[in-house]
Amino acid sequence: MVILPNRMNRLTENHFAFKCPMNFDEMAATENGRFCKKCRKEVFDLTNCSIDEVIALQRKHGPICGSIKVAQAAAVALSLSASSCRMMGPPNPPPNTGDKTIDRNTIDGVILPPEQLEKLKNSK
Repeated sequence: MVILPNRMNRLTENHFAFKCPMNFDEMAATENGRFCKKCRKEVFDLTNCSIDEVIALQRKHGPICGSIKVAQAAAVALSLSASSCRMMGPPNPPPNTGDKTIDRNTIDGVILPPEQLEKLKNSK
């Protein structure tokens, strides 16, 4: 039996005040994530951070930009049994509309302030 870590205390797309159109994977790597040349800011890789860890980062660095893997957000939002997935088969790929954001595997942007993160965390 595989035990999955608790994802309820992880960031989702609802924790972003602004979703950035820049592609995280195309930014230059830094110690904590990537560097956005357009904004001239470090974008933290928050994929494995709890909401409490993100709040601590914000208290140390002020407002931050962050990125999470879409699979992390999907793990929080979706809960399908293995048998349902087998019956449904693989999903159809999204249509190619020329929009670069369709193929992205991250959610990037400005994280909500600590006070709002606390409210969201405590409202669950």
